[in-house]
Amino acid sequence: MFVFNVTTQAGARAEIRVQALDWSQSGPVTFSCDSDELALVLLSECRCDAVGFFNLLAGCKPLYVEQWLVYLQETGHIDKQSCQLESPVQDDYLAKAGLDDEELNALLGQVYKVAGFNRLQINRYLKNRHNPTMLATRYDQKELERYRQLNDIILTLLKLKRPQ
Repeated sequence: MFVFNVTTQAGARAEIRVQALDWSQSGPVTFSCDSDELALVLLSECRCDAVGFFNLLAGCKPLYVEQWLVYLQETGHIDKQSCQLESPVQDDYLAKAGLDDEELNALLGQVYKVAGFNRLQINRYLKNRHNPTMLATRYDQKELERYRQLNDIILTLLKLKRPQ
């Protein structure tokens, strides 16, 4: 999960969470903001180098959000922006994702076992996911697909838990 934090010079704050395992994967977005003015800036005419205009709230790639926030910072619309990465191997990951539930934590642990993942493998992948060249040389397409399927499982757990 990618957590983007934004602040303005006036002290307004916003948080954008993208549920994705790597920069190139689309995922659902959670948005919170304490200022209507900042919300309008962040959600209006979102654009990035990769695809042009995009809809932030409909779900997108973390790469798009990062490029959009860098643009807003360069043009002076926001003061600061940062990104924090949350790993599925962290004990409190599901709580941070909004799924503070013992049964779901146990289920995710079982998924790791059935899929053959261990903490070292996941941490190594998460460490390298920012570098597409490293991913291409270290992992074959089948292995990358396994990690993307893990992300899909986490997304499914999120959908099952959250009321629609």
